[in-house]
Amino acid sequence: MISFIMLTWNRKKYLEKLFTSFYSKISKKYIYEFLIVDNGSTDGTKELLSQYQQTDPSIQVIYNETNEGLNAYKNLLNLCSNSYIIIIDDDVIEFPKNFDEIMISYIEKATTFGFLALDVIQNEYTNGAKPDSSVYKDIFIDNLTVSEGPTGGWCSILRKSDFLKIKSSFNKENLSMTHGEDGLISNLLKSKLKLRNGLIKNQKCLHASGPYYSKLYGCLDRDISKYQKAGLKKLVHLYQDHKS
Repeated sequence: MISFIMLTWNRKKYLEKLFTSFYSKISKKYIYEFLIVDNGSTDGTKELLSQYQQTDPSIQVIYNETNEGLNAYKNLLNLCSNSYIIIIDDDVIEFPKNFDEIMISYIEKATTFGFLALDVIQNEYTNGAKPDSSVYKDIFIDNLTVSEGPTGGWCSILRKSDFLKIKSSFNKENLSMTHGEDGLISNLLKSKLKLRNGLIKNQKCLHASGPYYSKLYGCLDRDISKYQKAGLKKLVHLYQDHKS
């Protein structure tokens, strides 16, 4: 019923945390597949994913020889075989209990929404990549609350049936750090299908974005290189400042 998808590159230490939380917090209520693209990792990520494949037959991994960037999401989304697609960023390290059941219940009841994400933990080390709360408006549906507004792809859900309607437009675009898969999906669902975007209020994952976690998990050089390639100078300087 669920197709989990994830794109990763040189994030072994994050993934160890991610999978520990994933397996302890998933409800096991639904049949799922977990589709992963490894974008040419060299830090032991490949070997780690291979270990998970051996113990979990639902995991399927495509090992790219080179880093295809965010465009690898096109392959992942086109391979999904289940009714609901849940995108998980490889720097999400904690999930709320029964997060899959929560996300399914929201996407089934919030029929005017096409793209929903978990809320994020915000602490002294990260804002979770979430925009300011002033840009959100609470929408009440039965006993559920959705914060309508910008929706990051850290842990987000959409219907496969909706994706198929925007698939051709999605596949035509070149994805990048400034034109990511989450923004493109949410914008296409809104513009072409008139579906809204939002966050599942108070159901929070830990999206460990930012230089603190990057340094903690040994990814500063990786992230600096990524942002340099994308031309995001402010982020390059921010991460470089944490090397000392």
